[in-house]
Amino acid sequence: MKNIYRVQDFLALARNARIPWETILPEVRRVLGTEEKPEDMQMGQSNPAENDSYGQVNVFIQMFKNIPMQVKLEDGEEERRFGLPDIFTNAIMEASPSSPNVILDRKWVEQQPRYGTLEEIGNDVVEELSAAYDEERLNTLVEAAFKEESDQPEEKISTGISLDVLDNPDWKMRYQVLNKLDPTSEHLELLGKALDDEKSSIRRLATAYLGMIEEPEVLPYLYKALKDKAVNVRRTAGDCLSDLGFKEAMPAMIESLKDPSRIVRWRAAMFLYEIGDESAMPALEESADDPEFEVRMQIKLALERIKGGEDAKGSVWHQMTQATKKAD
Repeated sequence: MKNIYRVQDFLALARNARIPWETILPEVRRVLGTEEKPEDMQMGQSNPAENDSYGQVNVFIQMFKNIPMQVKLEDGEEERRFGLPDIFTNAIMEASPSSPNVILDRKWVEQQPRYGTLEEIGNDVVEELSAAYDEERLNTLVEAAFKEESDQPEEKISTGISLDVLDNPDWKMRYQVLNKLDPTSEHLELLGKALDDEKSSIRRLATAYLGMIEEPEVLPYLYKALKDKAVNVRRTAGDCLSDLGFKEAMPAMIESLKDPSRIVRWRAAMFLYEIGDESAMPALEESADDPEFEVRMQIKLALERIKGGEDAKGSVWHQMTQATKKAD
């Protein structure tokens, strides 16, 4: 275990992400003197080495006068930093005289969380930044650094974007335009076209934008993204649907209980735990023996909540142990 947090009768455990709960909880029960037996946990074993991580990876970009400097990733266990190509370093050097103290003027800007390995995500973010910031854009930012409004965020594009921009043979140009978009419901056709792009980074960004619009009209597009061939796109679609919370999405999330990615299945089970009803019970019961512990736990919590009509109570550990105790 990493650490234990206790307040009165509330106990929270933080584990090393590489160690499965099946190994930890029997020992916790033994220490606490409970009667549950370790074999209660042995309903299929998770693979701790699998790269399809449950824990979200928090993404930060260090900026100076709106110019990216480096990427930082945190997953709760480890922090990794990724440098950017020389074109960014050169831009920072050119813009640095605009500030009396570059170090103090740097700031970390948090991005949307992602899921996967640190190496995979870091490389993706660096590639996307390289696509979004070409030499012309960086030169414009260097010039802006010497103006009074240099700390203001770049202006987003909300109108006048043609569907033809997504026909550019250079994916970096397609990504660059999309990256500057301020998405609204008026952009659904554009984002729908982006979902067919050959580059998964563009499809993932379009999916994230759809989740920002927060209107029921985005649902058919998110359903499509939920079936994308790329796991990172499906994960993003699941996150968006869960965050939006539209009950109309329940059939699509029920179907996602069979997704090859365990994090997509877990997100679907979480959605059904939060707003699912009796119509979801057959699918949840069919998936109750999922090979992954966290997915099984969330499915059983969803079933308990729907059957009982109340939210599960107690700490996360209590929810886990109660759900697995009733597995039989």
